[in-house]
Amino acid sequence: MGRLLLSETQEDLANAMVDYLSNDGYTVTLVDNGLRALEHLNNYQYDVIVLEAALPGLDGISVVRNYRSSRGTTPILLIAGRQSSEELQCGLDAGADAFLVKPFQLADLSAYLRALLRRPALRSERVLISGNVAVDTEAGTVTRSDVPVHLHPMEFKLLQFLLRHPNQVFNVNALFERVWQKDIGGMDTTVRTHVRTLRQKIDSTGNSSIITTVRGLGYKVEDH
Repeated sequence: MGRLLLSETQEDLANAMVDYLSNDGYTVTLVDNGLRALEHLNNYQYDVIVLEAALPGLDGISVVRNYRSSRGTTPILLIAGRQSSEELQCGLDAGADAFLVKPFQLADLSAYLRALLRRPALRSERVLISGNVAVDTEAGTVTRSDVPVHLHPMEFKLLQFLLRHPNQVFNVNALFERVWQKDIGGMDTTVRTHVRTLRQKIDSTGNSSIITTVRGLGYKVEDH
């Protein structure tokens, strides 16, 4: 399956993960803290990364942020010890591709990793561009033809997410789970309303929207 970097501090779980993933065909490198994980990422190439969020030395979210800022594009799965909306949002904003909350089945972990490996590479650059729209992910700014555009926080998160995953179609459920990370009602209305208002703010008169509706499937941004 490929080379996998694993950083997990719970010894029994880490050993079980190594055995299971090795049987799945991965070549697993196990490290026990965030600083060592980042050192390995800076010196070796991996096909997929699994990080505990609460690592000693340097927490998993900081490892993700540092790795993405150095233009690392390998898919990353973060493992959290509890269901925390704030932690999940911070992890995804830092550049993680998915979250798994303990306790979990090793078969579920394996399925997540297979899904990540099927995805096109993540765009990790600071400035994300599609058409005449540019998003500075660090400054939190958006421009259309070099003119500033004001977006509400969730509009910004939605646009940034789509731009980081070009040419991938996400349905309403997937967008809600990946961008909002909250258990609230009105999921369908929430996503569609934000897509509509986002288009109104970033689309140029006479030009096609950079957010494409794929009938029956969902939404995507094409990589221009």
